[in-house]
Amino acid sequence: MFASITAMFDRAVAFILSLLVFIFPIKPVNEPLNGKGNITVTAHSGCMGLPDNSIEAMEKGIEAGAQIVEFDLNYTADGEPVLNHDTPENPDGYVTLAQAFEFLSEHKDIRANVDVKSTAYLEKLEPLAEEYGVTEQLFFTGLNEDDIPVAKEKAPNVPYYLNTGVEMDTDLEALAKKAAELGAIGLNLNWKDCTIKLVKVCHSLGLEVSVWTVNEERGAKEMALIGVDNITSRNPDMVCEAIAGLK
Repeated sequence: MFASITAMFDRAVAFILSLLVFIFPIKPVNEPLNGKGNITVTAHSGCMGLPDNSIEAMEKGIEAGAQIVEFDLNYTADGEPVLNHDTPENPDGYVTLAQAFEFLSEHKDIRANVDVKSTAYLEKLEPLAEEYGVTEQLFFTGLNEDDIPVAKEKAPNVPYYLNTGVEMDTDLEALAKKAAELGAIGLNLNWKDCTIKLVKVCHSLGLEVSVWTVNEERGAKEMALIGVDNITSRNPDMVCEAIAGLK
């Protein structure tokens, strides 16, 4: 009961801060760990109204100011890595991972959030990434506690977040410690589950907090004010503008 009340209080405080920022200049409550105290913006795989998992969406996301592009990793029936949320029925209709890596190789200052939808053929990712010279640009999301050992074995050089949900009675300290024990660089969760306390607990352990999918200005400002490290959005231009307004 106490944990639930605390979580509700944290969300209420964040909401009030996001409203006050329209009137007063307010700094983030928790300083982001990412980079030099900067919040990074990830362009959702289908940002700017473009088709999910398309090269066009990545291009427009970068033009909108995002430092990170996101795409879903899946495989055809014969194991070819492709960009798709579900197992593709028509392999010719999807962008291949090789095509995505070729695009990344031409944008060396951009990172890629590889949202892993299946680990079945994940061992194919690193050799391909090395071929295109993009390994250091990659990190994984989409991995739960059971997926992480598989990812570490099949792609040991790619850092990863722990994907998680948070309930009102979740023990946030235990959750953050579990992520640290698993070797994750942070937590990746729905922005509506994120609170000031969660960010503070994660930062105390050197863990980042990445939230998805923030498509409205109020949510973007709320997350920026509580000090998350990364915000994923279908509207990265809006998020970049909202963050700039807080500086």
